[in-house]
Amino acid sequence: MIGLEYIVKEFHMGYREVAKQLGVSPQTIQDWLKERRKIPEKRLEQLSFIFKLPTEYFHKELNNTEKLAVTVSYLKSISESIEVPVLEEEDGEIIINHHSATYEDEIKFLENILETKKKAKLLKDEINKLMEVDENLEADIEAGAFNPLQFDFSNTVAIQNMVEILNNEKLASQLKVVVYLMNQSLELGGKPKVLEFGEYKNLAEDTIQLLSKHKK
Repeated sequence: MIGLEYIVKEFHMGYREVAKQLGVSPQTIQDWLKERRKIPEKRLEQLSFIFKLPTEYFHKELNNTEKLAVTVSYLKSISESIEVPVLEEEDGEIIINHHSATYEDEIKFLENILETKKKAKLLKDEINKLMEVDENLEADIEAGAFNPLQFDFSNTVAIQNMVEILNNEKLASQLKVVVYLMNQSLELGGKPKVLEFGEYKNLAEDTIQLLSKHKK
């Protein structure tokens, strides 16, 4: 199923209605759906305008993340602005009318999921790049310039070690504190700040001292 078919169904529209908005025949739509003909660039742009979605969504099979984006676009298209009265706590009188959308909560929830998926994909891409760097070790071995310590501290081994630590409930919390402070140190020019770390306050303070001592 190409994206166009899924999108039209998700928006609860008929192919005749879509054809009318595009200025083409219903048969043309069927030709696109059955992939007998490619969707022209001009029509892709029209579809993108109608459904508020990227042009590439219409001529390929959609993945789960893209389908979620379609649902968000649909909810936005049918969401209406409403006034929600804000009441005074004591006497119950209306203080102000707050403007909200009928599907505001659902849209925010789904957009948060989309953002999380986007961050996860970027993270996977970055991890893959880091691991690709380690492929140079093979060339070093062939050239006789391989240093065992170089492998022990390779990106691949470091990532493997971090995964093992994150799977350990106690150690995972400690690692998160240290990584948070290291990242903050990088952002603040070597001057991380101790926030409320609860039982990990001492670890946080010790980590900050080490970062200050060994900062470049």
